[in-house]
Amino acid sequence: MTSTSTDASAPSLPGNLSLKVEGLAVSAGNSGPELLKDISLSVKPGEFVCVLGPSGAGKTTLVRTLLGQLTPSKGEIRFGSLRVSGDSELLNGLIGYVPQKEIVHDELPVGRALKYAAKLRLPPSMSRKEIAERIRAIEKDVGIDHRHDTPVGNLSGGESKRVSLAVELLSFPRILIVDEATSSLDPASDARIMHLLAEYAKKYSITLLCITHHLENAKLADRLLILASGHLVWSGGVKEALDHFGVHRLSQIYLLLEDLPVEQWVGLHKVFQLQEGEAADAEKDTQIEAKPIQGAMRPGWFRQFSALLQRGLEVLFRDRRSLAFLIGVPLVMVAFAYMGFAKERFGQKATLSRPLEPREIQLAGQLWGHTLRALALSGTDQYEGISVPAQIRVFLDKETDLQKRLRSPETALIMKEALAGRIPVVPEKEITNPWPTWKFRFTVLFGILILGFLAGLTEIVKERPIVERESANGVRTSAYIASKIILLGVVLAIQIVPAVCLLQGVFRLTVSTSPLGALAPFLLVSWLAAMVCAGFGLTISGLVKTREQALLTLPILILPQLLLGGMLIRLTGGALTTLAKVFVPAFWAFRGTIDYITLTSPFPLYDIGEHFTTGQAIGALSLQMVGVMLLSYLVVLLSLHRRFKK
Repeated sequence: MTSTSTDASAPSLPGNLSLKVEGLAVSAGNSGPELLKDISLSVKPGEFVCVLGPSGAGKTTLVRTLLGQLTPSKGEIRFGSLRVSGDSELLNGLIGYVPQKEIVHDELPVGRALKYAAKLRLPPSMSRKEIAERIRAIEKDVGIDHRHDTPVGNLSGGESKRVSLAVELLSFPRILIVDEATSSLDPASDARIMHLLAEYAKKYSITLLCITHHLENAKLADRLLILASGHLVWSGGVKEALDHFGVHRLSQIYLLLEDLPVEQWVGLHKVFQLQEGEAADAEKDTQIEAKPIQGAMRPGWFRQFSALLQRGLEVLFRDRRSLAFLIGVPLVMVAFAYMGFAKERFGQKATLSRPLEPREIQLAGQLWGHTLRALALSGTDQYEGISVPAQIRVFLDKETDLQKRLRSPETALIMKEALAGRIPVVPEKEITNPWPTWKFRFTVLFGILILGFLAGLTEIVKERPIVERESANGVRTSAYIASKIILLGVVLAIQIVPAVCLLQGVFRLTVSTSPLGALAPFLLVSWLAAMVCAGFGLTISGLVKTREQALLTLPILILPQLLLGGMLIRLTGGALTTLAKVFVPAFWAFRGTIDYITLTSPFPLYDIGEHFTTGQAIGALSLQMVGVMLLSYLVVLLSLHRRFKK
């Protein structure tokens, strides 16, 4: 580690904290087995402690309990005079945590990543100059000052871990827990990180716990905590541990823990504790630290929101794959729309018909009766007299195809319905056929809704470790969700506006001799619908654990938009219509962006159900957006709470 020439960058802390655990037990649920059993230990300020133990020994459970993420079933934890019992908020600003997974965005340069972390964690009273000095000092301390402008994704594994460590050290936590942060590193990188942690603990008197499986570098620790089957079997120095277990290497301790009952080692450790008088020393340390402890001041809501939004935009525009998706998908959508509708006759005329009126029914009935009698005449009867049926028969004998159609059951059924006034058969007026335009608009809207789902589905899950760590550090969930909403709004606007304007210019659509709706209302309706879909995506993204799980839900989200949007199924009331109005943005988007064909009498071809104005559609979509964004906030909030408490 590069030593710092001055400690001026370090804050004046109101005293360093020791850690004291007494009779700690943690159970899996209310009636589950005990994961930790009667753990008692103490760690002094400035000590570098390595937590060791075989897989399943309880190391991660111990760390999560110390972080306030798990509630002890017995015993207590004290950081100085502060008693902690399953309340992680008490530890904001006092305790730092470096998890196994990275807690920085790969797209950001090191300096930018630390700058955003500082905005989210450091007190609002600090000036920009002070923040910059703090960042430079921390970079120098952890040995990454020469990588200030290098994207995190281009760093080696060891350098990436140093960046994660620097993020936690920015606020100078009084206790730092490192959870297997060197597990994926090569031996040289692991050694450098362990040396760095040991020196940093001494330099700033930070109580530092490090879980590790690399036993060689554990010799750098001032104290070892060794766990086995949820029990603490050793708490003391490295040399004393080797003597206590009667071995020459730490790895041999693991073999002994497997060969002999764990209760034997627990008993031997308690004897050692009594001999060393550890409990009395810990009590003395606690009395010295009896003064109240206050958490660090955190930035306000707007500052956190602003930093999160700026970081999200910078990550987006620095990620080439995201930019390619941002630009490429709308272009592909435009290309497919053009290929599918280039030969569509949008200006094609259609004739609207109406049912027969009473007088017309009478005349048509007489004519149909004559026609039926004409079809019933035999070859000799048709030349008897000059009756109307006979004259019709003479004509029909010359038109054999027409005669066959008139004799068909289908024609008889049509005439029956027409004479009853139940179907339209009389031409009334000529219009521009709306179906090609409706199909085109629905196709475009459907593509826009898919863009919304894709934008939201991976937005949270792709950075879940970062979200969880920042939430534990005092970043407000409401500020995070608000920044995501604005970010998604910008992304979707960038995608939708150029694509729709291009399609509008290419096709120049008209309906009933009028422009196909004003462009601005269509853009607003389609953007609102996409935002509702993005909100559903955010909700799913807050519930799942991987991107793959999020994307698997895409067909389930798309299908209701297709079926209940208004083109495939006529929704004229009932449960399906209510369901569509509440949960299906395609229902409102389609109806808010078309010109209706209004008829006095029923005409199913152009009847898509209840009519709504563009203003009504905008209002309904706005309510849907507010509702689904509130839902996503609650889901993320509960997801984080469950993550910390399960």
